[in-house]
Amino acid sequence: MLFPYRKFLPSIGRLSRYRPPLEIESPELTIRNDTGVREGDEISTFYDPMISKLCAWAPDRAGAIRGMARALEDLQIEGPGHNAPFLSAVMDQERFATGRLSTNYIPDEFPDGFHGLAPSPAQLDLMTAAACAMHRLLAARARFGGGALGPEAREEWDVIIGGSRRRVKLSDLSGRIAVEIVEDGRTLLLETIGWRPGQPMFRGRLDGIDFTITVTPAAEGFIIRHRAASARVLVLTPKSADLHQRLPAKTPPDTSRLIISPMPGLVVSMDVVEGEDVKEGQIICVIEAMKMQNIIRAERDGLIKSIGAKVGDSVAADDVIASFG
Repeated sequence: MLFPYRKFLPSIGRLSRYRPPLEIESPELTIRNDTGVREGDEISTFYDPMISKLCAWAPDRAGAIRGMARALEDLQIEGPGHNAPFLSAVMDQERFATGRLSTNYIPDEFPDGFHGLAPSPAQLDLMTAAACAMHRLLAARARFGGGALGPEAREEWDVIIGGSRRRVKLSDLSGRIAVEIVEDGRTLLLETIGWRPGQPMFRGRLDGIDFTITVTPAAEGFIIRHRAASARVLVLTPKSADLHQRLPAKTPPDTSRLIISPMPGLVVSMDVVEGEDVKEGQIICVIEAMKMQNIIRAERDGLIKSIGAKVGDSVAADDVIASFG
């Protein structure tokens, strides 16, 4: 598959989870998934990266886009990287909705590449409510199974999403969870349609609107993705939230002296040798994957200190091809 977060380069791996959305056929909406793979299959470097074509039809363009956007929420893929978040971003674009398309669409709309989108205000509400519901269920399990060691039953929490922090009050209301946003007094009503701890998808209905999010456990919280927006969401006591905000930011590793393979594939040529002075933009090697040859170029001037691959080697994404001295 082509992975938009890596400039649409190929991504391979085993489909550890592949569950397409429910197919629908009605006068208002048709959803069809044409595919040739199943869960457990291996996506290799030797074939076309497309695993399926998800199709939507409605009496008008707006209805088809709404149906496709909702179907993409229900699409479950784990293992190789995939382009569902990018497609979700496209479904939400005004330009796509009006049909003003061209072959230059991606560079026009995403000139710096695709890195996901920041959560909208509505998505912040959705992530807040869903995280509170999941945290509430986990806390109830801990109290039931851990006795005095389980988290205390409480109604007031702080929810941290990226750099934002909001105080909430939780209460049960006729089978739904009421999430009051203390700062502005709004109350969100969430009905959980389906989720158990460990499941990768959370389905719910927020203020009467159905949604699906993907959920990955993280330290003290969850990584939640809704359409093209992804964020780490923490549900903490106010005191824990104060302490959390004092933690220093983690410094990413320095890879400026490394030439790293951006994709898996086969090295078909190595165009430099150890000890060679190279200039920015010079060809380092060529990697073949999924019927495409990809040229890897130097991103800076420097002296090649070592080479970590040779012609005929298979490399994985993030393997070190060469390093600068």
